[in-house]
Amino acid sequence: MNKISIALFSIVAMAGVASAQQAKGSAATPAPAGGAAAKQATPATPAAPAAAMEMPKAPTEVKDMVKMAGARNACKGTGLGMDMKTEVKFTGTITRKADLDNWWVHESMTGTMGEGKTKGTMKMEAYMTFDAKLGKWRMVSVMNDGTQMVGTADFKDGKLEAVSDTTGPMGAGMFKDHGDATDKKVGMHMWGEMSMDKGKTWTKVYDMTCK
Repeated sequence: MNKISIALFSIVAMAGVASAQQAKGSAATPAPAGGAAAKQATPATPAAPAAAMEMPKAPTEVKDMVKMAGARNACKGTGLGMDMKTEVKFTGTITRKADLDNWWVHESMTGTMGEGKTKGTMKMEAYMTFDAKLGKWRMVSVMNDGTQMVGTADFKDGKLEAVSDTTGPMGAGMFKDHGDATDKKVGMHMWGEMSMDKGKTWTKVYDMTCK
């Protein structure tokens, strides 16, 4: 039984009870002298059935973001080596699509960092959606080293500013991503920094350009 049927059933039931009580009261109470009819209480106006709740719609910003950024980007730059001191070369690709019924931008990144014996492979799956109530993008990502990141981002006038909480083999930390896509010839220039002491100090961990 749906909500509207329940509401209507309740109204009918209440009206029946009120009629029965009114009839019982009329039989037990004699009519006033002079033949005046007893005044009857005015029945309450039934409440209108609750309106059906509309299903939420996917934010249009998701498709707009995919269109603006492109379905595939090639990336080059530098990253922080395993010793957390040495800067190493990074090359990779990002594929992008609107996913989960157009609710999320789904990005898949694969890349290599370093050369020779120190060469490593990086893989990341990331999702982001626009939250109209927050006025921000909500993000979540996981990587092939056990790291996860959850945060929010602002993207306005071609510039990105994101803040995330990160957890992984190195422990809990904070992460900030910065992006600039204002020069279409250059592409999307991004760099990120991480803090492992609750924001007291920050270390730059990557700098790359994707187009």
